[in-house]
Amino acid sequence: MASNRVLRSSSSRSEVPTTGNAVVEEKSTSFKGTLDKFSMSTSESVASSTVESKESKETTRTSTKRKYTDVLSYKSGATPGGPKKKNSSYAPPSKYAHLKGVPDQLGDNMFCMLIGLNPGIATSQAGHCYANPSNLFWRMLHQGGLTTRQCKPQEDEILPAEFNLGTTNIVGRPTASQAELSLEEMDEGVAELERKCRQYRPESVCLIGKAIWESVFRSKHGRKMTKTEFKFGWQNEKENMGIDKKNGYPGARIYVVVSTSGLAAGYSLEYKLQLWKDLGSWINKRRAERLEESSSKEKVEEVAEEVAEEPAASAAGEDSGSTSSIKAE
Repeated sequence: MASNRVLRSSSSRSEVPTTGNAVVEEKSTSFKGTLDKFSMSTSESVASSTVESKESKETTRTSTKRKYTDVLSYKSGATPGGPKKKNSSYAPPSKYAHLKGVPDQLGDNMFCMLIGLNPGIATSQAGHCYANPSNLFWRMLHQGGLTTRQCKPQEDEILPAEFNLGTTNIVGRPTASQAELSLEEMDEGVAELERKCRQYRPESVCLIGKAIWESVFRSKHGRKMTKTEFKFGWQNEKENMGIDKKNGYPGARIYVVVSTSGLAAGYSLEYKLQLWKDLGSWINKRRAERLEESSSKEKVEEVAEEVAEEPAASAAGEDSGSTSSIKAE
C-alpha cells in the first residue's frame, strides 16, 4: 500500500510524492539547475572580465602610445597644450629682493657686446659680472683670443676701454638659476637690448646661452624657434639687433655660444672653446682692420697738414724777401 507521506526539497521547498525516483529526480533537477546557473554566471563573469581587461589594456596602450607619440612629434616651434605655464621653479622678484643687480660695462666703438642671462648669487654679491668661480666666462674670453690676458671679475670695468668689449644681461634681477626666471620677463628684456645696441652701436653681440637666442627670436618673430632653425655661431644678418636705418646703423650681428655657466654640461669643453675662438678670430681681424684704418687716417692727416704748411712757409719766405729789398733801397 503506497504511502501518502510528502517530502520537501531543501532547494526548491516544493512538495513531491514520496517515491524514490521522484526524490532523486528532484534533487538531480535542482542540482543540475544550480550547476547550469553557476556555470553560466561564471562564464559570463569571465567573459566580462576578459573584455574589461582587454579594454583596459587597449586604453593603457593607446594612452601610452599617444604620450610617446607626443614626445616624438613635439617640435620646439610648436606650443603643445595651449599657453605655456610658468616653470614650477619660478621665483618671484621678492625672493631675491635683498640682492642687487650688476651694472653694465658698455662703451662706444665696441667690437662686441657680450650678453648674459642674468646675475647669479655670487655675481650679485661680488658686484662684478661672472664672479662665480665655476663660470668659464673669463677663461673663455682669454683662451678664445678676445682678451690678451685672463682678467678677473673685478676688472670687468676695463673691458670697454682696453678691449672694446662690453657686458650686459637680458634680465637684470639676480636668481640662483635660469629656472627661476619666466619666459615672459626674458622676452621683455629683448627690447632693452635693442635700445642699447642703437645707443652704443656695437659691431656684434654675443648671446651667451641658447635660451637668450631663443628669447630674442621669439620677440622678433612672435613664435618659438624650431630645431632646424637653431644653430650656434653667426646668425643671418637679417636677425641683426638694434637696426637703425634712419641713422645709418645696420645693427649688431648676432653670434651665439654655449652658456659659460658651470651647470651647462651638455657640450664638451673643446666645442665651447672653439666657438669662442671663432668669435675671437673675427674680433682680432676687425682690430687689425681698424688699426690699419686708423694708421691710414693718421697718414692722410699728416700729409694734409704738410700740404697746408707749405703755402704758409712760401708766403713767409716771400714776405722776408720783400722786406730785404725795401731795406736795401
